[in-house]
Formats: sequence, C-alpha cells, structure tokens
Amino acid sequence: MKKQRQKKFLTTLSVIFMVFLLNAGSLIAEAIKKYDVSIQINKNGTLTVNEVIDYEFDNDLRHGIYRDIPLRSKKSGTDIYKSHVKMNSVKRNGEPENYTSDTSYEGVSYRVGSADRYVDSGINKYEFNYTIYNAVFEKDGIYQVYFNPIGQFWNVPIESADVSISFENNEPVGENEVQQLEVYTGEYGETGKNYTIVQESGIIKIKTNEVLEPRNGLSFRLNLKTDKISPTWLDKLEVLYYADPLVIAGPVIILMLAIYGFVTWFLFGKDPSGKAVIPEFNIPKDISPMYAAYIKGVRDPKEMLTIGMLSLLSKDYVTAEDKEGNGKNVKYSLVKNTERNPELSSEEKALLCVLSDDEKNIFKNEQGLYDAAKKILGTLETRYNKKIYIDNNLFKYPFILGIIMVFIIGMGIQNIAGSIIDGMGFIIPIIIIFFSSLTIVLSILKRAFSQNTLLSMLIRLMVVMCLGIMTQMTGFIITVIIFIMYSIYSKLIGKYTNEGIRHKEYLEGMKMYIKTAEANQIMKFNDVDELVGYFKGILPYAVALGVKNEAIKLMQKTIKLYNFDENTYYDINRRVYYDSYNSRFLSNAISRGYNNAYDKIMEDRFKDLKSAGGGSGGFGGGGFSSGGGFSGGGSGGGGGGSW
Repeated sequence: MKKQRQKKFLTTLSVIFMVFLLNAGSLIAEAIKKYDVSIQINKNGTLTVNEVIDYEFDNDLRHGIYRDIPLRSKKSGTDIYKSHVKMNSVKRNGEPENYTSDTSYEGVSYRVGSADRYVDSGINKYEFNYTIYNAVFEKDGIYQVYFNPIGQFWNVPIESADVSISFENNEPVGENEVQQLEVYTGEYGETGKNYTIVQESGIIKIKTNEVLEPRNGLSFRLNLKTDKISPTWLDKLEVLYYADPLVIAGPVIILMLAIYGFVTWFLFGKDPSGKAVIPEFNIPKDISPMYAAYIKGVRDPKEMLTIGMLSLLSKDYVTAEDKEGNGKNVKYSLVKNTERNPELSSEEKALLCVLSDDEKNIFKNEQGLYDAAKKILGTLETRYNKKIYIDNNLFKYPFILGIIMVFIIGMGIQNIAGSIIDGMGFIIPIIIIFFSSLTIVLSILKRAFSQNTLLSMLIRLMVVMCLGIMTQMTGFIITVIIFIMYSIYSKLIGKYTNEGIRHKEYLEGMKMYIKTAEANQIMKFNDVDELVGYFKGILPYAVALGVKNEAIKLMQKTIKLYNFDENTYYDINRRVYYDSYNSRFLSNAISRGYNNAYDKIMEDRFKDLKSAGGGSGGFGGGGFSSGGGFSGGGSGGGGGGSW
C-alpha cells in the first residue's frame, strides 16, 4: 500500500515536471540583455551615435523592434529646442535590415523588420547608427551635451547598459576639458544613481550597476571647454536648417517672392504715364454716375443703388415730392412718359426695371432691389476689368503657394503625406463632408463680406494666422510676413489701361473743379434752366466722387452770382431735388429694402447650412541647461519595443 502511494506521488510529480519543461519557453520574457551606446562629439557640433542592442525575444512570433527617438526637448512642459536625426544605417545580426520611419511632431519612430517575415526567438543583435543635429550647445565658450543615451521609454527591462563618450574619430576627452559631468538614472524626471563612471584612455564610460526596469533610462549632462568642437558658419547653418527648416527656408521663400513681386510689377503692373490733372466742369457722356463710383472704389451695393436713384432723378425717370419741405418724408414716383428723356446706361436700366409703380413705396420690390444690386455690380465689374483696370490676379498665386510651402515645411511633409496615404479610406468621407460644409460656409461669407474689403481682408488674415500657428512661432511670423507682402502686392500689381487712366484723370478733374472752383472759374449759364440742368446732372457724380457737400456749396455759390430772388432760389433747389441730397431719407429707404431682402436670403442660407451639417514606446525630452538635471531631461533617448 505504501509503495503504491509512492508510485502515484512520483507519477504526479513527473507529469508536473514535464508540463513545466514543455511550457518553459513560454515563460521567457522579452528583455534587452545588453545595451551599448557609443557617442562621438563631432567638430561640426553634431553627435554620431552608435547603439548596439542585444534584444531577447520570447517565443511569440515577432517581426522585429521599433525605436522611438524624440525630436523636441521640453522644460516645464514647454518646447525649448528641436533636434534632427539622420539615420545612417540599421543592422540586425551584422547584416543591413529593412526599416521604415514615421516622423511626427514629437519625434521619429523607426520600425525595424519586415511585415512578411518573423525574426528568430532568442537574442538578436540590433545596431543603429545615426547623427543628431542641434544637440550640442555653446554658452560663454562652454559646450554642453545633455543627452539621453538610454531612453526612458523602453517597455522591457535592460539588464546591462554601457555608454562611451569621445570626440570625433574616437579622439579622447582630456580631463582638463571636462568642466562638469552629471549622470541621472530612473524614470523620466528622476535623479537616480544607478551608474559607475570610469575613464579609459580618455574615453568616458558610464555603466549601470543594476538592471534598468521598464521605462527607466540613463541621461548625462557634460560641459566641455575645448577646441575640438568648432563648427563653421556653414555647419551652424546646416544644424539650424535641420532643427527648424523654416528658419532657413522661410527667408529664402520671402526673398524669392520679393524678387518675383518686384520683377512682375515692373514688367506688368506699372500704370501708363498720365497727364497733369486739370479742372473739368463738363458732365462725361460715356461714364454714368454708378460707373464713376465703381472706378473710384465704391463696392457697397446700397451706396451704389442710392447713386443710381439720384442718376434716375437727374434724368427725370423718377420724381421726388417733398410736401413737408424738410426732406424727412419724400415721395418718389416713376415718370410715365420718358420718350424724350436722356438715354440710360445698362446699369441705370437694371435699377429702373425693379422700381415699383406703387404710389406709396417705389422700393416695394425688395428682392428686386437686391438682385439689381448684384447685377449692377457684376456688370460694372466686367466693364471695369475689361476697359479700365487689369487686375493681374494670376500673378498673385505664387504668394499663396509660398504660404502653402511654409505650412508643408513647418508641419513636416513626410508626416502629412504619410498620414494622407495611411488613412485614405477613412479620410475620403470626411473630406467630402468637410468641403461640402465649407462650400456653403464660404458662400455665405462671400455674400456677407464680399463688399466689405477690410472685413474680407481680416478674415483672410485670420485664416493665414491659424495656418501659421500650426507651424509654431517661426512659421507664424513667416506666414504673416508673406500675407503682408501679398496684400501690398495685390494693390500694386493691378494696372490701369490707357482708357482707364483717361477716365480716372477726367473724374479727378471733375472732383478738382467741384472742390476748388473760385468765382472767376465757375461755369457761366445763360438762364435758370441751363443752371438747373447742369447741377441736376453733376450732383449724382459729386455723390459718386465723395464731394457731395462741396457740390452743394458750389451750386449755392453759383446761384448767388446771379442774384436770383428767393422764389427762384427755392425753385432751383426743388428742380435739382436738393432735399434728396441734403437728407438721408433716400439712402435709408434703399438700405431698408435691401437689408430686408438680404436678411431673408441669409436666413435661408443658414437653414441650408444647418441641414447640411448634420501602441508606442513614447518620447522623452532637453538648449543649454543649468540648474538641476534629471533622467530624460536631455535630447535623444526615447524607447521602443517589439512588434
């Protein structure tokens, strides 16, 4: 009985032992058995880093490892500088290994291995050789290297780590060259002492005393006073470019745009030479008051409609009756018989067609007023661009391209292109929805602000500033500078035609006459009818040219020259519709009708808009540092794991 029990016990023990042996392989955890880092401080101010990592894989199928290296160093959560990593080679077990890189705002991640094959379990030796730019800083003749040779974000323990530091080509670091050397171990932010420092043949060596647990690393801060670091200005320029490409590319883009802008303005944007402006008192036959206003820069639809109404008054297509005589309740009516009246321009006809024959309100057709304003401005714009002014808008696009280039360089073209390709299936529906909504929004904004040049410019500036902010301070400053250049260039590249120069000079001459005519320069009239006809015709132009008050004073001055009696004076004012110019009743009535139609359209637009809307390792962080250091406080470092 006793032997039977012993036999049963031994059998059970054997089974347990066999199960343990069969599963022993699965109990092996991933680890870095040995991590050797060689750092050479080069004369040009860069670091050449060679990492040899003995990575032990478990029995699970793995493609390789990934290695994360931070590019931005932080202090108190704020970026203080940016590095650049140039990977020279990646090897596994002494042979070149495939790898891909993915650059983001924080840093660069290298994925080593191939997705279509697996590495052998057990120890694989990985070797990374890379150059770091903008990791050596100088202050008062002291060069500082604050670096994380063993990153604080590895997901596996590191059983042994050795770090060696030398100058270029393994040239030794003299004891008299070392001003200060501090080493920190532990998790990010800690100041542990798990290390030993030795110096062998001038090579500084730092060794860990104990295992570095996952997410524990090693950092050092080395201050040197030496002539073995002596970057030329070209070296500094290269470092500056790699650290922040916009610091170099930005001024180059600005310079190229400045040269482009000057050359294109000189060749295509200079106005033809004009003549000296002289006073003009005759009313132009080929320029309507609304056209004159457009040439002088009026783009507000309500102001344009008001000038058009005054023009129809002057040509007797509309009458104005002011029974109270104070201009506060003027009644405007259409004239029925206009066969003998002066011919109207196309813009004047467009306004006349939408005026109502309603006895109480000539502006009853509010939607018609709104549509007429759009049509008139469109007609005038076409005529203006064809005969008066060549805007040369195509020449402006390089400035927009410049802003786009700044954005792409500042954000990192690899990151943008990679993100677009990787997420194409997910992005396409978002793009469709986004641009559908954006089209509606821009349509509303165009209608709302197309006539307000200042507000339109501010909106563009806000968009540019938002793009600039996304590329950090350097990109922000450069995009704002390019936008200012664009705004100035937009004003200069446009060119008046010969006809445009003549029209502009004539209108300036009219304005000069109205503003400066003295008693001996005032046009003489044969009778009252001729005087009334002249001022009826010129007053709409005065409003268009912004000299209405001066024109009224000129009319009053002219009347006094003839010593008319009070009744004649009153009759002249009535016949030229003085009250329509001397009060805001007309402009208020037009604005009210236009605004009502506009509000209705905007309400519908916003309704349309409403219905249409419906595993990495991590990065650490580190300029010239003073005060207390810590593990992970320098440049480089990062971490990794298997995949």
